[in-house]
Amino acid sequence: MTRCPSELELERHLRAARPAAAEHLQGCERCRARVAWAGAAAETFRREVFPATVDAVVERTRPRPLRWALWLAPASVAAAAAILLLVPRAPPDGYVGVKGTELALSVFVRFPEGARPAADGEAVPADAALRFEVRAARPCHLWLASLDATGQVSRLHPASGAPVRLHGEALLPGGAFLDGRGGPERIFAVCSEAPLPFETVEQAVRGESPAGEGGVRGQQVLQGLPRGTLQVSLLLEKRTASP
Repeated sequence: MTRCPSELELERHLRAARPAAAEHLQGCERCRARVAWAGAAAETFRREVFPATVDAVVERTRPRPLRWALWLAPASVAAAAAILLLVPRAPPDGYVGVKGTELALSVFVRFPEGARPAADGEAVPADAALRFEVRAARPCHLWLASLDATGQVSRLHPASGAPVRLHGEALLPGGAFLDGRGGPERIFAVCSEAPLPFETVEQAVRGESPAGEGGVRGQQVLQGLPRGTLQVSLLLEKRTASP
């Protein structure tokens, strides 16, 4: 393998070592760093972030008259998450992440002190590594894209091919790196009933908003998508290190 492997290929390598990827990693420092970050972020998410977030959500959203019913449920994080998906509720106060009525997006950012989910509009390192978690209350086909102050639309997930089919909650394989330039960047999750070509999503993300920081901050809802398409966005304020 002479080219650098895709995010999906590296994710597969993490799950089950692949000879071609292993050979490439021996001579590619950049890809070794990508693998190290993906593995560390996934482990941090599994061990610290996801249990803490779900435990907080369960506690805040537990209906008091039915407290006994949740104690009878299987005592696993996955089971608790499934209960939350099946029972429609308003987002609890203080929940980190952006929730739509039927679509939710969390962006996990690698801060100097470790990986954690970012709040909407939070300042983050301009070159931070990101991972994404998306929850859909009904089956749909997912794209992730972003818009920066130069008007550039970036395709985040999937990196190639068709949109991924999603139902329920998923930590998406791979991730992305911010470009290192200061300014706002808005990340969009778009999930449609029928698969959409990325060009349709790109056109909607670019929209008719003026280029610049104000356009990124103001472009909260995409227009021109098919009826029934779910969408949600999260704003990151990229900050460069002080000289």
